Amino acid sequence: MTTQEQAQVSPDEKLAEALSILAENADELKGLIELIVELKRSGVLDSVMLILNRFEELIQYLFQDPAVFRLLAIALDGSLGLMNKLDANDVIRLKEMMQNLGGCMSKNVDAVSNAKPVKGLMGLWRALGDEDVQRGLGVALELVKILGKCSSGKQ
Repeated sequence: MTTQEQAQVSPDEKLAEALSILAENADELKGLIELIVELKRSGVLDSVMLILNRFEELIQYLFQDPAVFRLLAIALDGSLGLMNKLDANDVIRLKEMMQNLGGCMSKNVDAVSNAKPVKGLMGLWRALGDEDVQRGLGVALELVKILGKCSSGKQ
C-alpha cells in the first residue's frame, strides 16, 4: 500500500483492521493481561517499576563502590541460575516470604538491638522454653539442613 493509498483509508477501516488483529490474537492478549495482573497483585510489577524509575540513581551508587558492584555481580549471577530453576509460583512465594520476613524483622528492630545475652547452659535451657525460640531454631536447623544438601550436591 502506497503512502497515498494509506492516506485515503478511512478511520472506520483502520478501526476495523485493528479489531480484526485483536480478534486474531485474543488468546495471547488475554494471557498477557492475566500475567500483568498477577505481577501487579504479587507486587513484582511495583518492584520492577521502582527499580526502573530509580535505575540511574542505583547505577550511580553501584559504580561509586566497586566492592558493592562486585558483590551485586556475584549475587546476580547466582540468583539468575536459581531463577532458571524456579517456576512463577515459586518466585512469587519466595518474594512474599522475603517481604514478610523483612517486614517482621523491621518491626522488631528494637528487640533485636536490645537483646540480652544468653548466659550458660541454664540460660540456654530457659530460652528453649520459649515457643518463638523453638520455632526459630526449627527454621534455622532446616536452613542448615538445606545448605548441607546443596553443598554436597544432593538436590
